[in-house]
Amino acid sequence: MNWPDAILFVILATQGCASILYALLALVYVQQWMKDAPPEGADAALPPVTLLRPLKAGVAAYRENFVFLALAMHPDDQLVLGLGEDSGEMETYQALIETFPERDISLVICRAGAALNPKISKLVQMMPHTRHDRWILSDSETFIHSEWLDAFRREWLASGADALTAGYRFVNLATWPQRLDAAAALLGLWPGLALVRRFGRVNFTLGACTGFRRADVEAVGGWAAFGDFLAEDNRLGAALAKAGRTIRLSAQVATLDSDPLTWRDYWRHQRRVAVTYRVCYPAGFAGMIFPNGLVAGVLLIALAPGGGNRTGICVLLAVAIQLTRWMSFRDLGKTLRFSVPWLIPVMLAAGAVEIACWVAAWCDRRVWWAGRRWRVSRAGRITPEG
Repeated sequence: MNWPDAILFVILATQGCASILYALLALVYVQQWMKDAPPEGADAALPPVTLLRPLKAGVAAYRENFVFLALAMHPDDQLVLGLGEDSGEMETYQALIETFPERDISLVICRAGAALNPKISKLVQMMPHTRHDRWILSDSETFIHSEWLDAFRREWLASGADALTAGYRFVNLATWPQRLDAAAALLGLWPGLALVRRFGRVNFTLGACTGFRRADVEAVGGWAAFGDFLAEDNRLGAALAKAGRTIRLSAQVATLDSDPLTWRDYWRHQRRVAVTYRVCYPAGFAGMIFPNGLVAGVLLIALAPGGGNRTGICVLLAVAIQLTRWMSFRDLGKTLRFSVPWLIPVMLAAGAVEIACWVAAWCDRRVWWAGRRWRVSRAGRITPEG
């Protein structure tokens, strides 16, 4: 092996070892994190909340999600649903609400265009209907059961944090696009969350489920202030942190029903995720290629031809990198009860798509979202195209 090849080998080996270390640290820190048990306490002591759920079309289990959420409510709680005026699910929701006459549930019919961001457009119109200071916002796909919600509320109250936000896992991964899409959360989101929680300051919120106070949201401009951002949850968290509010990552993991995805849907979603990350955290996005173990593995295999010890060492190291990462993420999935079938091929394929989206995000900040194409500014603001 000549000097240029030797230097390249050392660089690739170092990058591969860094990707292993990243996966192992994520596993250790998440395991420690999940040991944070919710504090003991009577449910009656929990202050009432307004549960906010802006609804989107196409959620397969939307009836079950609604029933779980309604059953999780306490007597003094309120549930406000935001539904688009052109939704074909209006009659179904009205019938479901009638089955819970003892619950305070409001269905707000929302017109399009109150904000560029469709979710914020609904929230702007839902806000006047809220009657409690504490809000818990959740996505349409989120399964929220009574025990989970009570634990989340107890943790929020005991933590003293101004906002509490939950990471998430996906279930019902029946197709390969769904598995690959979920793997991006397991391989990318959770290691990042674990390291931020361990070493950094949380200055973001997550869309699956977040609790915050009405007064804090109004202090940073209300929902309307985030109406033209692609990542409204991230920008809201950044504004709250800048205003001196504390945000805590919850030990409760939200469960999301996987969206039905075609291959095109999967690619568009990953492109949007990559562009979102790039505009929100440019430095972090630039560095995310280093924990991607596929880069070192593929290049080491490419370096292997030449015979002798060089071939064996390169191949063994490339295989060791992938196997160690697989074992780490397998155990991480067990810790989070986040099972991704066929994890080895899914991990490799998802890593390749991550690299492709990483490159594409530097070249083009346009994304497909909510049925149309948008141009995303460097600050994360969106402008519709066409």
